[in-house]
Amino acid sequence: MMGIWIARLQNLKRKPIVLIMMTVMTLVMAYVLGASSNGKMSISVAVDGSETTQAVLERLNDDDGYLFREITEEELQQKAKKDIRMVGILLNKTSYTVLAASESDSVRNLSLLIDSAYKDISFKQRVINVGGEDTWTTVANSIQDDQAFSLQMEAMDESEVFRYDNALQSLFGFMLFFVFYTVSINVQFILDDKRSGVWNRLKLASISRFQLYFSHLSFSYAIGLIQMLLVLFVFRYILNTNMYDGFWNVIFIAAIYVLIVMAFSVLVISLVKTISQSSVVISLAAVAFAMIGGAYWPLEIVQSEGLLAIRWLSPVYYAMEAMKRVTVYEGTLSSVWTYVSMMVGIAIVLLVVGISLLEKRTERYHSSE
Repeated sequence: MMGIWIARLQNLKRKPIVLIMMTVMTLVMAYVLGASSNGKMSISVAVDGSETTQAVLERLNDDDGYLFREITEEELQQKAKKDIRMVGILLNKTSYTVLAASESDSVRNLSLLIDSAYKDISFKQRVINVGGEDTWTTVANSIQDDQAFSLQMEAMDESEVFRYDNALQSLFGFMLFFVFYTVSINVQFILDDKRSGVWNRLKLASISRFQLYFSHLSFSYAIGLIQMLLVLFVFRYILNTNMYDGFWNVIFIAAIYVLIVMAFSVLVISLVKTISQSSVVISLAAVAFAMIGGAYWPLEIVQSEGLLAIRWLSPVYYAMEAMKRVTVYEGTLSSVWTYVSMMVGIAIVLLVVGISLLEKRTERYHSSE
């Protein structure tokens, strides 16, 4: 086992570009698309230039839950056509329009916030028109000091409320996507050894099948986990990304996710003849799993019933949902045990099937590409 690890480490030392590239891509993409918003939901806003819309925009900027970015109306329309995840607002003097792919809780709350801003500004303008600025100052102080109600908003069922953190959505999504490639590429060394004959020579050296598989797979697992840990620690302790006290729970889920990706990769190499074929299948699977698993955009905004129905086929879906629930939704590990147990169960099944097929079809790996 140690000899295989040493050989794999030497190969990694000679060709570290894949691990470095995947890690750097995760850091860059997640930071550029997510961390720059500081965990706030980014909203594109277009205004018509009137005093009313400027006042509404200033009022919206006072809310800590959103990050409003002012753009032109034409840019807003173009973004709405290209980006399904985008939420935008078009503010006119007497009305407003919210552009969103679906009517989620966040969109409804945003609409209420805008509507409230319009009503407050309209009320202020009426008071000023009737009594002047001094009257408005008196009325505003009276409203502030003598509020009729003390309101506290709380969801009846927190589990049903859609919460969105752009920073974590980007971090988790790209991390799960790129580590898929890292683990899969390392698992392909088993296929390479079987094709080149190294695998059979190692078996003749009194090394058991279990030791061979365990050595290769444990190394692939370690590399994938190290990549995810590096990314998580950089975002948590260097970039200070808010993980809602769920950092260590995320690490545990990440460890399980690497296991299921490794198992899927074993199944793939058991069904193909060459590394080239394996690379094609892995690339297609990684993109597809990321799309239907919610890595690129939150599934809450997806309206296609067909797409939602097949999300259970994606390992990314289980990890993505579990990570979001222990962070954004501030849940515990017990609250995501269904996702974790399904990942473990699927990983075991895929490993058993994949290794069985590899053993039964060893002769086909002697062919050259």
